[in-house]
Amino acid sequence: MSHYSLLRRIKSGAKGYEGRASDADLRDAVLEHLRVICTTRRGTMTVCPDYGVCDLTELLDASEDGISEMTRSIKETIDKYEPRLTNVRVTRDRSDEANALLRFEITAQLVGPNWKSPVMFETTVDATRRVKVR
Repeated sequence: MSHYSLLRRIKSGAKGYEGRASDADLRDAVLEHLRVICTTRRGTMTVCPDYGVCDLTELLDASEDGISEMTRSIKETIDKYEPRLTNVRVTRDRSDEANALLRFEITAQLVGPNWKSPVMFETTVDATRRVKVR
């Protein structure tokens, strides 16, 4: 099984993509996919209606229920659609509350062909509801 996405293999012309991904290459590919997951609104893909995260308008007042739903939807989507990550945890980081910024930490195990490596990604939602993943 290749650890690169089909789109990445097509873009590269499949040269040098024999399924052996370095830790850094695999992490970059997963990061790219997490960006897609976190910027896709749940319900917009007809073939996978549960793909993506909840509608950010639910966070209009940043209520605890809305934030809990956002945390839950990020985790559920990663668990279901990103098999290269295991032991996924999504937690809210409250360090930027004063700046009207929601920050979530995604910690997991990145699974390679014969190895596992701990990884952490950060997702932020700013006051304009722009989502960034790094």
